[in-house]
Amino acid sequence: MNFDTISEPLARRLADGLTRLAAVARQLDWQAAEAAGLSPTQADILRFVAGRAGGTRLTAAAAHAGVRKATASDAVASLERKTLVRKSADTQDGRAVVLKATAKGRQVAEAWPASFSPVVEGLSADEQALLLGLVIKMIRQLQQRGLIAPQRTCVTCRHFRENVAPGSDRPHFCALVKAPMADRHLRVDCPEHEAA
Repeated sequence: MNFDTISEPLARRLADGLTRLAAVARQLDWQAAEAAGLSPTQADILRFVAGRAGGTRLTAAAAHAGVRKATASDAVASLERKTLVRKSADTQDGRAVVLKATAKGRQVAEAWPASFSPVVEGLSADEQALLLGLVIKMIRQLQQRGLIAPQRTCVTCRHFRENVAPGSDRPHFCALVKAPMADRHLRVDCPEHEAA
């Protein structure tokens, strides 16, 4: 018996496995959101806004959460009523509004459990580093194909220099902090990110 002929294609099995892992993470997120008195969309937007000290616009929060602007607006209105988010005028565009997390909102966001933690905790440090590199590669490809909103990953930052020292244990370089870096140092969401 040849398993290559009777098995579903590898890509399909991998996609099925990732779907199951995402379902576990989503369920954990929903449970944490419910415990905090938030909907999953409100929680996602709150964490996104709290991760941007300078604030962010509603359109960016909607794109990150993968919802329409009207849905994001409803979620933000609820977050405002709960005093977790506040709106202020955009200093660069007087017609626009910037969303910022309140101190209470930042506290809730910082205490939020990472829903994928139980998924990755069983992996060794080397396996986690390998998986991080693959996750960043997938995010970059999805972003290039226009399937997800722009992300603040190292590989899309103007300060990132990829593979400047091939074959070394730290082949990349961050021009912002002026330091070499390995794949395990790559960030998925860097607060200092500047689009390339």
